[in-house]
Amino acid sequence: MKKILFYSSKKYDIKYFNKINKKYNFIIKYTKKPLNKKTVNKSKNFNHICIFVNDNAYNKEILKKLKKNKITTIALRCAGYNNVNLKLTKKYNINVIHVKCYSPRSIAEYTLGLIINLSRKIHIAYQNSKNKNFELNNLIGFNLYKKTIGIIGVGKIGQELIKILQGFKVKIIVFDIIKYPQIKKYKAKYKSLNFIYNNSDIITLHCPYNKNNHYMINYKNIKKMKKNVIIINTSRGELIDTKSIIKAIKNKKISSIAMDVYENEKKIFFKNNNNKIIKDNKFNILLSYSNVLITGHQAFLTKESLKNISKITLKNIKKINLKKKCEDII
Repeated sequence: MKKILFYSSKKYDIKYFNKINKKYNFIIKYTKKPLNKKTVNKSKNFNHICIFVNDNAYNKEILKKLKKNKITTIALRCAGYNNVNLKLTKKYNINVIHVKCYSPRSIAEYTLGLIINLSRKIHIAYQNSKNKNFELNNLIGFNLYKKTIGIIGVGKIGQELIKILQGFKVKIIVFDIIKYPQIKKYKAKYKSLNFIYNNSDIITLHCPYNKNNHYMINYKNIKKMKKNVIIINTSRGELIDTKSIIKAIKNKKISSIAMDVYENEKKIFFKNNNNKIIKDNKFNILLSYSNVLITGHQAFLTKESLKNISKITLKNIKKINLKKKCEDII
């Protein structure tokens, strides 16, 4: 019987994977610990490991150890794989699989929620209400109707967001290195990045992270944007230079920003930091601003997504075991 070790496991992972595993009967062990140099030895006597967004499958020493421990597969229970060194996994003959499409609508719907939240200052109103403050003076928002929304990255998630936005009668402009023909039927128009920076009232990011788009949202590009622009990021934290965001907020260039991801989230997200001192000064500054909305990488987190992630991951591992073609292999 094949054995799988799950790193960075949460209660919801255990619940949904155990339920789906009744069909496959893998031997599964879960650890709360992330994959790193200290924990890589836990993979000994396993055939496969399953990791998440902040596990380290990039370091050469870690991958060498995985190879030594005879790990045949690294299964990502997410779509992104920027935390995996694909050159080394290929060299060590370790399969890498991901969940290419588990529920793009979950992230698209969450993005819409963030957009409406910021446009109507709902998070500020909520905090005011908790403090029994029901003044309205600082809660003036705006309608989305006829506003221009720039979407950077129009793969499955970006396309779902375009569909959802149709009912708001907004103008949609998009950028992607891939030209998807179906974009035209939704009256969305491909434009250059500079055009999107210059003309969008709201900019939302839906692209994978790589070395070419590192800090694509930097102060040089923010200066091109409309005054009082809103920025949404539910993709990867490394797309945004936090220092530039802080500067732009201080200069009142950015109206507000919602971040479900953060460039240094690995040390902060997916754990309870209550009564702990967070040593990341940039993050602490962001938390202090009322026009910054931060959530802990939860855009994917729906019952439907978790069920699909579990199904697809275990199905893919079975295909690897049977040496069948796997569409989600990287």
